[in-house]
Order: sequence, then C-alpha cells, then structure tokens
Amino acid sequence: MLYVFLGGGIGALIRFGITHLIHKFPKQVFPVATLASNLLASFLVGVFLVLMMRMKPANAESFQAFWIIGICGGFSTFSTFAKENLELMERGHWIIAVLNILISVSFCIGMVYLGRKMLV
Repeated sequence: MLYVFLGGGIGALIRFGITHLIHKFPKQVFPVATLASNLLASFLVGVFLVLMMRMKPANAESFQAFWIIGICGGFSTFSTFAKENLELMERGHWIIAVLNILISVSFCIGMVYLGRKMLV
C-alpha cells in the first residue's frame, strides 16, 4: 500500500505539472492536457508491463504497485476525462466530445501496445 500511495502522489504531481505547462498556451476547447497525460501514462503502462514481466515475481508485485498502479494511476485520469466530455456536451460541442472519446480511447490503447512493443 505504501508503494501505491507514494507512486500515486508522484503521478498526480506529474499530471498537475503537465496540465500547468499546457495551460500556459492559449485556451483551447479540446482537452489537450488530459489527453496528453492519458496518452503518456498509457505508453508508460505498456513499458512497465514488459519490464515487470522480466522481473522475479517477488519484485514484480512492488514494481507494479509503485509504477503501474501508483504513478500511472495517479498520472492518468478517467474522472477528468468524463467531466470534460460532459462539459463539452453541455456547451453543445458534441463533435469535439465524440472526437475526444474516440481519439482518447483508441490512442491510449495504441500507446499501451506501442510501449509494450518498444521493449520486446
């Protein structure tokens, strides 16, 4: 639990930093910061899965707790993704919301795959 706690805090700080960095640019309708965080976290999950498979089982459990559940879990965020899509829909930006959903889901799956394949 300590690994999840520490990793989650670090992941949340990384996400905060990316959001802060991206919001320095002109305001956009499309939720770029959430997409960027989720894509990078998904890529890292793929990389970490391969690294974890190469470890001894005893080490893999703590590695997964810290890196995958903690850091990547704290770094990516489905709740913000859902909130931003609802807000887009409420403001009448249905096409952008649907594009965000399709791009986010398909690209995040692709990033996990890419992350796994880079180390194989």
